[in-house]
Amino acid sequence: MSHTLTQAPRAPDGYFDDLQARALSPGWAKKAPQMWPAPRPRFVPAVWRYADARAALDAACAFVSPEQAERRNLIMVDPIADNIYPTCRNLVAAYQLVLPGETARSHRHSPNALRLILDAGECTFTIVDGVKIDVAPGDVVLTPSWHWHGHSNFGDEPAFWIDFLDVPLVQNLECMFFEDHPQRNEPVTTHAPDSPMRHQRAELERGAREHGAFELDTQCLNTIGVHSIGLVHGARQDERPRIDNNLYTVMSGQVRVSVEPLGAVELTRGDVIAIPCWHAFTLESLSEHAQLIRVTDEPALRALGFRDVTRP
Repeated sequence: MSHTLTQAPRAPDGYFDDLQARALSPGWAKKAPQMWPAPRPRFVPAVWRYADARAALDAACAFVSPEQAERRNLIMVDPIADNIYPTCRNLVAAYQLVLPGETARSHRHSPNALRLILDAGECTFTIVDGVKIDVAPGDVVLTPSWHWHGHSNFGDEPAFWIDFLDVPLVQNLECMFFEDHPQRNEPVTTHAPDSPMRHQRAELERGAREHGAFELDTQCLNTIGVHSIGLVHGARQDERPRIDNNLYTVMSGQVRVSVEPLGAVELTRGDVIAIPCWHAFTLESLSEHAQLIRVTDEPALRALGFRDVTRP
């Protein structure tokens, strides 16, 4: 018995060139897959050291002033090819320094933001829509989208903190707006040291000790979640791969984080580690007690209706 082999019909000459000229692409012959069985994260785990950033910011004071720059800050750029800004897929973090007597001018923008205060003396504050909000080490201060905000240090000590924003998300959504305040420094209309925009250190430490993981009320930010996490010596917190992206900052104690391809890294106060989506990792305290602040884009993914199909 003989079998006749038939060849699949060929596209006419010039067919694909003609498609390309019309900005069309054949879905049956994609150049690369556009959907896959599980997440393929582009961003990688990375660590930034507070001691390195603080030394570099101190050196920058000689040639960078608030008059010259919007902010005197150092952006934590994930070390992947062609990346110049994001710390992870939807978030960016930066160490910032405001010297005694300085004011970082007021502006507003569509990205949501928050500040995690590392070191600051008395008379350091931020202004959010005319409300003066005192800040102190260990505090988290929220700045929702399109709220005027500026920062001042009228004390005797330099103020260092970490800014977290959803700028990469806003850039990808192409809904970026930015505006400088017309008076440069927004005038204060009221003083609210206990503003709901301020989550104070005592609250965060107590929540971490009593509950292990304490979620802050950040609904006004819509896209960013913040958790205060407490770890006791010997305790081990294993995390499966997840679809959200997370930035962890050590606030007290010493912490070991194990994540591939970094392996096991030890972090101290002010150090930051990025755990992009779909990376399993482990947190361990090397101190009697350690506290971390987790900043995550989980609320944005939840609001968009995405869920981790590997979890119940």
